[in-house]
Amino acid sequence: MLHYNVRRNIFVRFSKTLLAFNLCVRICAAMASTTAVSDAPRARKYGRVSIGLSVSGIAITVLIIVVVVAVVLTECKHNSYQGSCYRYKTYVGSSGSCDYGVKSTDGHCYSKHCPYYEYPWSDACYKYRNYVGYGYGGVCSGVRSYDDYCYSTSCLDYMYLGKCYKYKEYVSSFGDCTGTSLRSSDNYCYYMYCPPHVYEYRGSCYKYRKYVGITGYCRWVKSYSGGYCYDNHCPDFEYLAICYKYREYVGLSDNCTGVRGYDYCYYTSCPSHVYEYRGSCYKYRKYVGIAGYCSTVKSYSGGYCYYSRCPDFDYLGICYKYKEYVGCSGNCTGVRGIHTAITLLVPLMSTNTAVVATDTVSTSVFRDCATG
Repeated sequence: MLHYNVRRNIFVRFSKTLLAFNLCVRICAAMASTTAVSDAPRARKYGRVSIGLSVSGIAITVLIIVVVVAVVLTECKHNSYQGSCYRYKTYVGSSGSCDYGVKSTDGHCYSKHCPYYEYPWSDACYKYRNYVGYGYGGVCSGVRSYDDYCYSTSCLDYMYLGKCYKYKEYVSSFGDCTGTSLRSSDNYCYYMYCPPHVYEYRGSCYKYRKYVGITGYCRWVKSYSGGYCYDNHCPDFEYLAICYKYREYVGLSDNCTGVRGYDYCYYTSCPSHVYEYRGSCYKYRKYVGIAGYCSTVKSYSGGYCYYSRCPDFDYLGICYKYKEYVGCSGNCTGVRGIHTAITLLVPLMSTNTAVVATDTVSTSVFRDCATG
């Protein structure tokens, strides 16, 4: 293709030629008019010349219009290099390859299309692409797109022996690598594709997945259509380099059916005395109905809220559903607190067997019944 400046010069020359022809046509027409009376043959001669020049002028005008349209259509709108127009311009460095284009002295690769194994984005070709999401974990070391992908010419995951791998995991000296993975000398397995025992989301591999709901918070990548968090770090409770789904405080007692820590009991799966919902463990569950509000995770099909902390009234480490004021001498069929407050909570019975409590209205007046 012609360079833009060359095309512009051609356009200017054609324009000047058209002006010259128009000038000649006017001169011949003027001469034919002035000599029409005194010399009729000469006037007819000038008239024929004027008509010929007019026809030539029309032809040249049409030709100029064609040239102008060609200039507009062929003008380079992307990247121009050495008189040619290229769709993509990618920096590959002095040692990088440029298989599908022309490499410049400053390390750029000019090409009309991207190779099949690369990703086109914003007039450049990138070898690697990862979905990074947005928020705390959405860090991109390359070029970030509007749909939260990270494009880069260098490996975004795990580089080993000159190759880029999607996933790696430690298997110890006794562990095995599955599939076609590559084992390193420091007991890591490198995978070109996500192994079957991990989660894949938008082309990236993640060791853990946790449901947090549509409005829940993720510190890494979140699937907003499904409400899941994807992470390569333990999203729940880590103890001695192992990730556990649930833990509870047991103190010095022997009531631990999982893995005992100093004060906590750790479980790889939800124990029978807690609630499990979409792979996560919750100590409490409360019915709020289909239209009810949850500050944590809600099962929209069943109308339940799931909590890791007491959603109602916590007293001495125990969660109670209801609390009412009975004073120091009033009858209490439940557990009497040491301090009393002018607080009254009336439970509202619904058509369901569950009970939904109203908001509590309390004052700041407290009294110790033991001391009066």
